[in-house]
Amino acid sequence: MPEIQTSHSDIREFGATGDGETRDTDAIQTALDDCAESGGTVRVPPGEYLTGPLRVGDRTSLHVENGATLRFVKDHTAFPTVESRWEGWDQFGFHPCLFVDNASSVEITGRGVIDGSGEHWWQYRDLPRSAYPDDLEERVEEFDKRNELRDGVSSFTLRPPLLQIYDSENVSVSGVTLRNSPFWNTHVVYSEDVTITDVRIVNPADAPNGDGIDIDSSRNVRVSDTFINAGDDAICLKSGKDEQGRAVGEPAENITITNCTVKHGHGGVVIGSETAGDVRNVTVSNCTFTDTDRGIRIKSQRGRGGVVEDLRFDTIVMRQVACPFVINGYYFTPIDSDPEPIDEGTPMVRNVHFHNISARDVESAGFFAGLPERRFEGITFDDVHIDATRSLEATDLDPAMAYDYDQRHGFFCKSMRDVSFTDVRLRVPDDPALRFEETNLVSIDGLEVERAGATDGPLIELDNVEETRVRGCSPPPEDRRFLEVAGPASRRLSLVGNYGDLRETIDIGTECDAVVFE
Repeated sequence: MPEIQTSHSDIREFGATGDGETRDTDAIQTALDDCAESGGTVRVPPGEYLTGPLRVGDRTSLHVENGATLRFVKDHTAFPTVESRWEGWDQFGFHPCLFVDNASSVEITGRGVIDGSGEHWWQYRDLPRSAYPDDLEERVEEFDKRNELRDGVSSFTLRPPLLQIYDSENVSVSGVTLRNSPFWNTHVVYSEDVTITDVRIVNPADAPNGDGIDIDSSRNVRVSDTFINAGDDAICLKSGKDEQGRAVGEPAENITITNCTVKHGHGGVVIGSETAGDVRNVTVSNCTFTDTDRGIRIKSQRGRGGVVEDLRFDTIVMRQVACPFVINGYYFTPIDSDPEPIDEGTPMVRNVHFHNISARDVESAGFFAGLPERRFEGITFDDVHIDATRSLEATDLDPAMAYDYDQRHGFFCKSMRDVSFTDVRLRVPDDPALRFEETNLVSIDGLEVERAGATDGPLIELDNVEETRVRGCSPPPEDRRFLEVAGPASRRLSLVGNYGDLRETIDIGTECDAVVFE
């Protein structure tokens, strides 16, 4: 077969000026289109290139050189309407700044900068529509007419993502800095075999919807060696919302995240709340999260549906995180509720494993809440150290964004089928260090708790926990209580293999007449 020749094009050869004032959109897009016909590299040399939205086609390498900036225009009229996915729904909105659409074998490389000029778009986020420019108000009204689905979210979330990889395969992004996104920074949706490595993602802390990387109904995605300073969730996995997301039925699966540094964000690695198409087969390893509202966060709610399963988090260090571990089935809904009928909109979380993780200078150790009608299951902790002595007033954050929950320093678990803590060390200023409610099985092996304050409550509280297994633990000093049991559903209590007799340090409520020691 004949050898395929690839071209190398400099956008200046197509008329780009790089003076930061002239719009170079036509020149850059012509170079990209020309390259997509035969394959090759489009080179962006040093300079500042002002441009409208761009599309990258098949077999194209876009190389943004060190000293080069692609800066997208502060002009919403330059962004045509496209159909894509915003926050879990297929809808019409503004064209992404840089759009890899229905393409294969694409590279975005270099040490240059891709800047979305997000400040132009952010200024309208909280304004009433009456304050919009007339042409912007018309566009938003157009979206309202064309989009059948809406919830309590403003339709001005339909702003452009900075980089969107849509319905594409074999795409890699490396080296570049992606900053100031109008909406999400990097959005991978309905795509396969995508690599993001050695990338800098930077949004201001107050950038609305300023997510770092969103992997959405995509498979075989690898994220590594990337620095993220985000205005919202840093790395987020999603798969569609509610009935439409379930009908599309495209999971986020086979995803690896490793060697990443998150400096700021609402969450380090987040799953949901758009879980309708399932999220599965995910590994996260060798990462650091600093000054994130939450660390590892799984969020869903009734009506979303979908199964989140087979996730592993290993070798992670967190600092200055309000709540390092969150699994929440009550996202923006009240936590105290009666069971509801199980249907296709009932979400499930199962088989989630945390290993070799430390979290210091945090407010709340963790929050896990399944649903009473469908308890989440298979949650394990192994070799996890948490120092939850930071003041609860350090921030005004709700640890999980579930209504009617009173924040506490200790770990809270509710409506779980089975959860285990092995070789876990907790440092808390008050009691209890662990509280479990309405759970089938709790397993504790090798728990160490350091009380940082003067307190005389139990280390662990059980309320309607059917079976509890404790081993490898020592009685607390100074005649303090190890365990307090309440609720008529509490039944079996195994204390085999501990360092000393724990029975004398256990209080059992009078309503727990079915408790049996094993």
